[in-house]
Amino acid sequence: MSATSTAATVQPVQMAPQTGTFHIAIAGGGPAGSVAAVLLARAGFRVALATLPPRGARYEGLSARVAAILQRHGLPLAGIGPAAQRHVSWGAFQGGRNSEHPAGRSQFDAGLLEAAKDAGVAVFQQPVASLRPDAGVIRLASGQSLSAQLLFEARGRRAPRPGTEQSRAKLLGPETISIAGIVQPQTGDLDTPQLTARPGGWTWSTPVGKDQLWLQAAGDAAALDKRAGGKAAVAALWHTVLADTPLPRRPAIHAIAPRLTAPELDPRCPRLGDAAVALDPLSGHGMFWAVSSALMAVPIARALLDGQTALARDFYRNRVAETFWRQARVGRDFYREADIQTPFWQQRAAWPDDLPAHNTGIRPHIARRVIVQNGHLARREVLITRDAPGGAAFAAGQEIVPLLRRLNGRPLPDAVRFHSAVLPAAPPQTARAIHQWLLSQGFTEGAQIPLDTSNREKLPWQNNQPV
Repeated sequence: MSATSTAATVQPVQMAPQTGTFHIAIAGGGPAGSVAAVLLARAGFRVALATLPPRGARYEGLSARVAAILQRHGLPLAGIGPAAQRHVSWGAFQGGRNSEHPAGRSQFDAGLLEAAKDAGVAVFQQPVASLRPDAGVIRLASGQSLSAQLLFEARGRRAPRPGTEQSRAKLLGPETISIAGIVQPQTGDLDTPQLTARPGGWTWSTPVGKDQLWLQAAGDAAALDKRAGGKAAVAALWHTVLADTPLPRRPAIHAIAPRLTAPELDPRCPRLGDAAVALDPLSGHGMFWAVSSALMAVPIARALLDGQTALARDFYRNRVAETFWRQARVGRDFYREADIQTPFWQQRAAWPDDLPAHNTGIRPHIARRVIVQNGHLARREVLITRDAPGGAAFAAGQEIVPLLRRLNGRPLPDAVRFHSAVLPAAPPQTARAIHQWLLSQGFTEGAQIPLDTSNREKLPWQNNQPV
C-alpha cells in the first residue's frame, strides 16, 4: 500500500466548514450517506453532506446485525425499539419467525445526521439541484456549490439511473409499489411485527404507539389504475392487497422494485446504498445493505484518491453485483414458498431466473480477490467455499490461505495437531476456532485438502448472471 495515502495526510476537521472545497462531498443523507460521512470524517477527510431534512413518519424493521454494526462503530440507535419476534403468515410458514427492531426512520435518520455533524461533517439540509462528477461539484437548490476531490452518490432510489432504457430494464425486477401509513389496528392484529402474504401482494405491520399500527402494503404497479388519478388510484391498488382495510390518511407511496442501478464504478462518483443496488424490502436486507455499503466508503475513497482505480473497480463490482443477484434469488425463493397462484406471485417467483441463490457445489479453492485490510483495499489470496463464494481472507483474526499452505498438501489433522503444526504461536482457542471453521466449510479430518489453486479471477456471480 502507498505510504502516503491521502487519508493519512489530511487532518481531522474540528469545526464544520461552510461551502467551498472539500476532500469528499456526498449527495444524500439517508443511512448510507450519513454513516459513510461519519466514517470518512473520522478517517481524516474533510467531508460535506447535502441532504433533504428527514421525512415524516416512516417505519421499518431493523435486524439485530444492523444494530450490532452501528453499535460497533459508535453510531446512535435513535428511534430504535427493542427487538420483537415477527409473526409470519406465509404459505407453509406460520407463527413466530426471526425478530426485528421497529425503527422510526425520521428519528433514526436525524440521529445519524447529528452524529455526522459531531464528527465534523458540514451538513447542508437542502435539495441537491445537480451533481457534476466531471467537475467534482454538487450544486444545491440555494445556488451554493460544494466542490470536492471525490463525490459520492447516496440519494437512494431518487438517484439518476445511468445507461439506456433497454440496459436498465434487464437489471430491474417486477415493478412493485409500496403504500404505507398509520392505521387503527383491526380485530386480531398482534402487538408484534407481522408479515402476511395475500393474493394481490403482501403486508408488513408494526405497532407504533397506543392503538396505532404502521401498515405497509406491497402490490403490483400494473394494478395501479392511472386513469383514476391521484388518491383514487392509490386507494384502488391498496384495496387489491387489503380488501376493506381503510387507506391511511397520509399514505407514503414508493416504488420498491429490486434493481441494479450501477453495476460498474464511476471513479469520480461511487454509489452507496440504494443508489447502487435497491433490494426488495421483503428480503429484509435493505437497511443492512445501506449500512454495510457505507462501510466500503473509506477504503474506496483511499484507493481512488491514491490512484488505485483498478482495485476500487474490482472491489465495487464484486460487492455490488454479488449482493444484487444473491438477494434477487433469495427473494424469488421466498415468493415461491408462499405458493400462491396469482399473477403477482407467479411473476415474482419467476424472476430473475432459476439459478440457485446459494451454489452448494463450489469446490474449495484459492483465488485472488480485492479485500479490505487495515482500512485499505488490497489484492490478496482468499479461500472460496460454498458458504463464502465471495472469498474468505480471515478466520479468527488469522489469514486463512497462508495457514493452508503450511500444511503443504498434507491431510487436515485433528484440532490438537492443527494447533501444534499450523498455529503453534496462537492461543489454543484460536486454533480450535479456525479448525472448526474449516470443518464447517466441507474439509474433513484426515482427508487431503482439495484445493484448486488456479488463482482464477472470475467472480462467482459472473457464472450465474443472466444474459
